[in-house]
This record gives sequence, structure tokens and C-alpha cells, in this order.
Amino acid sequence: MYRSPLLALIPVLGAFGFALAPAQEAEEPAPRALPVFEPAEDEEVPRALPVDPDEVPRALPVEPEVEEGAEGEVPVPRALPVTPEELAAEGGSEELNTEGEKEEDTPVADRPEFEPPPLPSVSRREPEPESPSVPIDASWETRTEARTLTLSVPPPRGQVTDRNGLPLAQNKVAYSMALKLPQLEGATDREVLRFAHERMRAAAGYLGKDWSLEDEVILKHYRNRRWLPLPFGDSLSSNQKEVMQERLGPGLELFPTYQRHYPESKVACHIVGYVGTKAKAPTGPVASGDPLWATTEGREGLEATFDEHLQGRAGSVNFIFNADGEKLAEELVRQPRPGRNVITSIDLEMQKLAEDCLRRYTDRGAFVIMDVQTGDIYAMASEPTYDLNTWIPYISTEEFEKLREDPDLPLFPRSFRGQYPPASTFKPAVALAALESGVVDGDTWIDCPSSVRIGNEIFRNWNKNGEGSLNVAGSLRRSCNTWYYNVGRRTGAENVSSMAHRFGFGEKTGIPLNAEMAGFMPTEANVRERYGHSFSHGYLAHASIGQGYVLSTPIQVAQMMAGIGNGYSVPKPRLVLQVQDLNNNIVEAYEPQSRNALNLTPKNLGYVRQGLIDVVNAGSGTGRSAGNYYVTMAGKTGTGEWVQKGEKLYLSWFAGYVPAEDPKYAFAAVCEGDPGQYISGGKKAAPLVGEFFNAHYKKLKGRGELEGYARTAEASSGGSRAASSGDDAPVATAVSEPEAAPAAEPERRRGIFGFGRRRR
Repeated sequence: MYRSPLLALIPVLGAFGFALAPAQEAEEPAPRALPVFEPAEDEEVPRALPVDPDEVPRALPVEPEVEEGAEGEVPVPRALPVTPEELAAEGGSEELNTEGEKEEDTPVADRPEFEPPPLPSVSRREPEPESPSVPIDASWETRTEARTLTLSVPPPRGQVTDRNGLPLAQNKVAYSMALKLPQLEGATDREVLRFAHERMRAAAGYLGKDWSLEDEVILKHYRNRRWLPLPFGDSLSSNQKEVMQERLGPGLELFPTYQRHYPESKVACHIVGYVGTKAKAPTGPVASGDPLWATTEGREGLEATFDEHLQGRAGSVNFIFNADGEKLAEELVRQPRPGRNVITSIDLEMQKLAEDCLRRYTDRGAFVIMDVQTGDIYAMASEPTYDLNTWIPYISTEEFEKLREDPDLPLFPRSFRGQYPPASTFKPAVALAALESGVVDGDTWIDCPSSVRIGNEIFRNWNKNGEGSLNVAGSLRRSCNTWYYNVGRRTGAENVSSMAHRFGFGEKTGIPLNAEMAGFMPTEANVRERYGHSFSHGYLAHASIGQGYVLSTPIQVAQMMAGIGNGYSVPKPRLVLQVQDLNNNIVEAYEPQSRNALNLTPKNLGYVRQGLIDVVNAGSGTGRSAGNYYVTMAGKTGTGEWVQKGEKLYLSWFAGYVPAEDPKYAFAAVCEGDPGQYISGGKKAAPLVGEFFNAHYKKLKGRGELEGYARTAEASSGGSRAASSGDDAPVATAVSEPEAAPAAEPERRRGIFGFGRRRR
């Protein structure tokens, strides 16, 4: 089983600059939506074809370049000091005049461009072994410039992985150039600055960089912290590091640290989140306990939510320097304790495929796939995305403002923060409310005209032609709005709201991400409180087709479909499986939980489930473009309207579960239309989902994971008065609740990365 060696190493350097945390865009209240219109049935809807995407490569562990420590120890990355004695032995370079000779009158800033002096080739030295017998010049005891320093060693930050241990966030070794300022007896500030700037220009000249530091920063470091390296410039690539390693001169070091690294770049960026600098590196006199480098903290996503677990515990190291700034001895007093690993429920292969499909079909949208039994979230994609590595080691003000001002809002996690009218994906909940309250049953036929009058308003169906009489399954198959206007009002606000709350609408799902939104499910009480009128008549009619005041997140819609898919309860979405320490001991485990028991009559549930099968598999279903070549798909299209910044926009939804015979995955996908663009659920979101599951099940079949599966669910011939009396409509039954897993032994639990012990 994969286990990254970085877990046993020194920590991450978050950044040398201050990483800005993005402020979320303020949500505008959604005004009352308009009636929904779906495409006419005679329009040709293309079927999604199976896709065979390239195999998704697995992330490889980043191998650090560090010196090995004793067995069981966490090695401390060492810089590459160059002492004056070593430099002299190899030919040396021009030393700074500190004997009081007259300097040039030309100010440093006005001198001609500095030509890098020829520096000797300095090979990387292996560090001298630490030993209590290291000879120490007695001058360190009497000269005031000698120092004994005790510094803090930041711990390595824990990993964030997918459910199979593939890294989503880890650490890597990074090198930057650093000044090592010696004691310059009697030197003026200008002489110190000349020494520093000449060496920085020499290093920058080799790599074609434009590196610099403010004079005050250099002087403050020289006065207070010259025993320690002063990093400058950005991180070096491997090639740049090799170049500079052979060209180090006096006063220059390669400064190794650990940085956070996101090997998948943009993948799952809204879930993983990023880190920022916890506190700027100290600049005053060296104090006991100062960190060797700036520490980081989680700012967004799981990096923020699980920051306490990921942080680890700092170590401590003692240094002895002589008056000239040479390090004479080093002793690691306390080992840094690495942070813990956070193992998510995400399947990296499915996450990549979901993001790829979403990107091909829309510029803005979301796609969630979860387990109908456990609630495990296999993929939770939002489009557009951004590169998490932009924050490492820090993000510039210009880059951050560019992300914030992007009209497509790449920082916005639509899958769990976007609040949309669920449109017709909400109709299964209304149908179940009507069935459970006795307003209709499987043999109830209700006319579906092109429009109905409620009060002084005309409420229209998406189809300009009447549909005739439809039963429950037919109303879902044809997504008839006028059927739900009438049935929703007869069912009543209390029954509709109660069923919606049973499925989790209007409440956060509880995933461990701070940005999650709750949506809004209207009730008589909150509508009166918020809007000052009753939740009835036209308001209830709009809500019955998932418009008006109803708002939900994509993960809430997927959660509802998981409940319909398993038939007995709504599972609580699970994003994190467990937290492990370095030795694979399970520190925290998050077991599957049931959110709400549905307590639905199996026959009523069967009518709704049959309607969802018909949506995709019947000849007149609105979601035929989501058809699957390997298993039976069940789902519901939705075409919604919402208003953003005063402009009406269309939404395309498709949600459901698969396989219909024995559901495994629940899903919900939403696409946002551009201003003036009409998009429908059957022509935008449904083929998106169809492409994903055709590609996914093709891979499963190739792996032999569909052995034993057989299609048994079929589209019904009923649903409309003209086609059938409804008596021959097959009734699906609820999936029985799975048996409880055997209790684990209290002393040992298998972790994702190996066999470990669970702590009490």
C-alpha cells in the first residue's frame, strides 16, 4: 500500500509572503422565478455516446531531497553554508574592505550595473556529523557576537488523500537563494548593503532573474539575525538549483524548506482548499523559540477545517555560532511530530472524469456523485476551477484580484455553496408528498393542459400542447408543470414542506466545509416571517415545480436522490473517512450516518421510482440523452429560471441514481446558462451525466466489476391515459436496509494506508 516518505520528513514551508484568503461573493436574494418551459417533445434530443477517456494517471509521491537522519528521526533540511576559510582555500573572491579605506563617493544606487564577479565552483558539502566532541573556539564565550540559539522546527504538515491513498495535498522540498551575512567588523550600512546587493545580483545574473530586497530588510537582518540565512527571490526549479549549487560564492546559500504541494493542481480545488502564512517570519532580535521559517495554516476547504489535525507539533534545535557567524554545533533537542493524514471519500479517478465532463458541457456548473447507502461523496466538482499551487508560496495581489474579478467566479464552490432553484428535480418530493398524504395514488389520473389559471395569473406548462391525463409516473416522465401546479396546491404547503425537509432541503448537509450553504425551503411560518404573506395559491404552485422561493445546492439534490435510491433513509453525505497518524493509527473515524428515516409506503415509492426510470428509458421521456449502454439509469430532468444581478438566466438540471435495479450512485448535475441563452435539462445536463456514466461503467466492465449484473428494470407502457390504463405499470420496491457491518475489534483498526490501532 502506498505510503509517502514525506510523512516522515520535515514540514512544509507555507509561504514567505502573506497569502490572501478570498472573500466569498455576497449572495443576492433570489426573486420570484417565472414558469419553466422545456423543449417541445418533437425536438430531436441526441443520445450521449460512451466515452473512453484517457486513463487517469495516478499521482506519484514527491520524493524529497533531504539528508537521512538516524532511524526513526525526522531529518532537518540543512542549508549549504560556505565559510570564508573554504572559499579562500578554493581561490576566493574579492573581500569587502573593512579596514577603513576610502570608499567610492558614488552612491550605491547610482553605480553602473553590477557585473557578477567570477565565483569559484563550490561543490555541495556533506554536513559534518554532529558530535559532543566538536572543537569550539573559546572566543564564543567571550566575544559578544557569538551566539547560542534555540529555534523551533516547524512540523511537516499532514497529507490530504483520496479514498485510495492518492495524494491531493502533500509536501515537497523547495530551495531558494539566501544571504548569509558574516560579521563585518566596523562596516558601515553602505558597506553591508554593497556586500548584500552584489551577491544577490550575482545570483540573479546566473538565472536571468530580477531579485532584490529592500535595504531596510537587509540592515535589520544584519543587526538582529545575521546568524540565520535571509532568503530572497522565488523558489528554484530543479535545474536552477543545480546551476546555483555549482556557483555559490561567499555570502550565498541554498536555503531548503518544505512547501505545500498540490499534485493534481486544479482537481478538487474547492474541496481541498489551500494554506497561507500563519505569521510572517520574525525580523527582530532572535528570540528563543523563533521558527526556522514561517509557518502555515489552512485557509480554505479541508486544509482549514482539519488544520488542527494537519498541523503537527513543532520540534526544537540548538545552534552554536562563533563571532564570525560560523555554525559550530547543532543539536536536535525535540523531534517535530508530523501532522496527521486526512483521508477523504473522494475517488480521484471519478473526480477527474466528473470535472472533465462538466468542463466540456458548461462554463459554470456543478456535478455531485455519492453513494446511496453510505453517503460517501465520490466526486464533487465545480466549474470553473483554479490552480491550488497559485497560493504557494504565496499569491500576488494581482493574481488574487484577477481570480476575484473573474465574472465566472472560479473561487466559488458551486457544488455545495451555489443556491439554485431545483426546478423539476424537486417534483419527486412533491409526488411523494401527494402520495403519502392520500391526495393521489398510482391510479389517479389528472389532466395536464397547456396552462391553468390560479387567481389572476396564468401558469403555463413547458409544452404548448396539452398532455392529456397523466398518473404519477407519467407526470414525472413528461415533467408536466400543470399537473404539479394542481396536485401541489391540493397536497398543501405543510405536506410539501414536510416531505422536502425529510429529504434534507433547507438545511446544510453537514459536510466539513465552512462555505456550505443551506438553501431555502419555504414553509407557512418562514414565508410569513420573511415575505409577509401566506405560503399558498400561486406561491405554493411555483414551489411545487421547484421554482419560486425554493433554493437548493447540488449536493442537497443528490442527497434526495440517494434517499429515493435506497428507499429507507436519507444518508448523511460523508466527505472524510478517517484521520490517521504517521504510523497509520486511526485517530478519528467517521462512520456512515443516516440523516432522516423516510418511512415511505413501498408502493408509493415504487410509483415514483418507476417514473424516474421512464424519464430516461421511455420513448417519450425527457431525459433520454442520459441513456446508458451498460446499466439502467433512473433520473429527472429540470429546466429552471433564476435571476442574477437583475438578469434572467436559465438552469439545466439532471439528477437521479444508477443502476435502477440496485442503486449504487446518486447524482445531481447543474449547468448555468449565459445571459439570453436557453438551455434545458434534457439537452445540457442529461447528456453530461450520460457521458460520465457511460465512461465510468465502460471501465468497470473492463475490470470485470459488472459480473452478475442484469437489466431487469424497464420503462412502463403506462403513464398517460392514451397509452395505458395504468394497471400494467410495474411497481419498484424499496431496497432493503443493508445489514450492519460487524463491529471492529476495539484495539485494532485497518487504516487506509495500512493496518493500525485506533486510539481511544
